[in-house]
Amino acid sequence: MDAETIAMRLGLGADVTPWLKEIAELPDTGLRLPAPQDAAEALQPFAPLPQDAAELAALWPDDSWPREALWLVERMYARIVADVDNDPWMWRDWPRLDHVDDARVRCAPVFAFAAAVPLLRARHARHGVPAEVTAATLADMGRHLAQTRTMLGRCGLETSTWMALHYRGGLYELGRLQYEPGRLGPIGAVTWYGPGQDEDLAPELRPGQPTLRLHIPQDGPLDPAAVQDSLRRARPFFAEHFDTDVAVATCTSWLLDPTLARYLPADSNILAFQRLFTLIDDDGADGDGDVFRFVFRHPRVDLDAVPQRTRLERAVVAHLRGGGHWRVRTGWLRLP
Repeated sequence: MDAETIAMRLGLGADVTPWLKEIAELPDTGLRLPAPQDAAEALQPFAPLPQDAAELAALWPDDSWPREALWLVERMYARIVADVDNDPWMWRDWPRLDHVDDARVRCAPVFAFAAAVPLLRARHARHGVPAEVTAATLADMGRHLAQTRTMLGRCGLETSTWMALHYRGGLYELGRLQYEPGRLGPIGAVTWYGPGQDEDLAPELRPGQPTLRLHIPQDGPLDPAAVQDSLRRARPFFAEHFDTDVAVATCTSWLLDPTLARYLPADSNILAFQRLFTLIDDDGADGDGDVFRFVFRHPRVDLDAVPQRTRLERAVVAHLRGGGHWRVRTGWLRLP
């Protein structure tokens, strides 16, 4: 079958066809998925919520599936296999399938990632990554399944591109924070010092130098002690397991928008987190959508559709109702 036919039969848009053509050319993997009776065990590393675990186990690929859907899972697995030993700094886009009505197609990436758990574990083991770090990194899938259900009201994975990063060795969870190896410089929403701004920078701050991009899982309060503990772990972790001494970490987030100081008390965890960073002097990017995703777990900006239970929720809505906007800003800190 050609990619256009598969896209049509699976209810995918024409924009997915080039990606299907690409994965169709990857080498065969000989994938043998665990049997349906072993689905719960195969999903366990993701620490899914009970509702997601039950639905995914009931959907687990078997002989009743359309051959096009089975092909999609196998080819997604082939994409993971092809990328698992590639440069973790290489970005790899995956298509979003969370809009597809057929739950088997919508959840196909989850089944491919589940089949590839041994590949991630083996990569970590080659670098001596502690088992608890591997477990925490894999459990990020459970968060994103829960987020997709909350935002869209059904089982699926909105963030396949993000989860693929874990399998390339591009993300490690160390306590409260996650770390993505990268290099200093502008990419996507990440900004950095431009020409004329970098002449007096310390060597470790110059464009092209290694960095760790910080990410903040949605796991409750941003406790300052937990943040400091994670930061203290980061530099020794990458030096020991990847022979890389990284002196500087960056964060690109709406959490670094200085406007938050107008609404939150000085002793808030968010403002304590902000004070750790030196901001890049620019306007950043539009952050209204990010704030709605991460504060309300809502897929779009809709002031009338979200609650105002907490000080932060009230601040978000009040600022937007007053004609303001939230910004995604980049900041940096030196790792201990």
